[in-house]
Amino acid sequence: MKNKLLIILFIIFSGCEGILELQPTDSISSDIAILNESDLQNVIRGCYDALQFDGYYGRLIIVIGDIGSDNAYNGGTILEYDQFNKNSVEQDNRFLEEIWTTPYIAINRCNTAIFYTNNFDQITETKRDEYLAELRFLRALNYFNLTRLFKDLPLKLKPTMDTEDLNVPLSDQSIIYEQILEDLNFANNKIENTDPYYATDLAVKTLLAKVYLEIEDYEKANNYADLVISGDKELLESFDELFTIENNSESIFELSFTETLTDKNRLAEYCYPNNLGGRYEIAPEITLINSFEDEDVRKDLFLGNTPYCNKYESLTSGADNVYIFRLAELYLIRAEANARLQRNLTEVNNDINKIRLRAGLNNIFSSSYSELLDFIESERKHEFAFEGHRRFDLVRTGKASSVLGISKEDCYFPIPLSEINTNNQID
Repeated sequence: MKNKLLIILFIIFSGCEGILELQPTDSISSDIAILNESDLQNVIRGCYDALQFDGYYGRLIIVIGDIGSDNAYNGGTILEYDQFNKNSVEQDNRFLEEIWTTPYIAINRCNTAIFYTNNFDQITETKRDEYLAELRFLRALNYFNLTRLFKDLPLKLKPTMDTEDLNVPLSDQSIIYEQILEDLNFANNKIENTDPYYATDLAVKTLLAKVYLEIEDYEKANNYADLVISGDKELLESFDELFTIENNSESIFELSFTETLTDKNRLAEYCYPNNLGGRYEIAPEITLINSFEDEDVRKDLFLGNTPYCNKYESLTSGADNVYIFRLAELYLIRAEANARLQRNLTEVNNDINKIRLRAGLNNIFSSSYSELLDFIESERKHEFAFEGHRRFDLVRTGKASSVLGISKEDCYFPIPLSEINTNNQID
């Protein structure tokens, strides 16, 4: 019996996405399957591993965040990317299915790990709460990504235990955000780890700042951004060092990739042009290249006569780390929140200039809140180009219609046909 349940754990937390979806566990017994705290820690590590899948931060969510915006186009031969570039994504698009199913795989891992953690009696309540905080932060991150992509979602808070658990109706986006905030508020101030390769308290507060900015609670967005900025992180002096120095002073949450077959990403491969051995599936728009100010050092990471992004350079090994959160974003979140609240102009300008100074640009000073918001949008566009932010920013600020020429209804992607066909709870 022990061996059977340990095999079930292996299936849930292995990298084989198809097995997880097609063969959900039919029984869970934490007191038998989890034999010691080391087993529990391994289960929790599996929740991080899910973030590295090719359909997630290993490639797809980064690529679509820019191809689905004005920053990039599909320079390669994969036609499905063209649908994202033209904002006319069909429900049978295979990449659409990946960006739907992969976060749900990650969520199911979190839900399963939460179940085991709640039922494991060999740790103190304080330690249990820390593990649960870690897991609920990760679950919140997964739902945050999903709802920004698809809006209304099936809300799954328990592990998949049989086929009946697979079919869940859609919940309104407001309910999804309520659950995200419930998870994050539970996690806040409970995580002692400071290693940015795993959940930290600063990562929890960063996600709280991002969520509150998204739902237009600018007071709380400002407060959480301020708490993170007041922490022990600091901006690197050199912008290009962000992509050569791992686990640096600016990193709040990053994924560590290696050259092993199951733990690499394909971002350099997708960014590099064909003559350098890449696929050029994500190519910078000339309008992006031309929009950089002449002195902007961030432009230096877009190279060549056939311009390509060099933020990811491990073409063969796929060992480039990927940022989920870094400190620069918190300055721009705080600036935007304060600009929208029409607060101290000097402070808003100073936060923007922190980012501009590192980019080699002159300070700006504006007394117009509208102009300051335009500056913030521009800084986000250039600071985080090819890090997967741009489409989310355009949708959040209501600029997607004017910049991308799409209706408000088309800002979110359609639910994949495979989910419609198999989930009888979705109308």
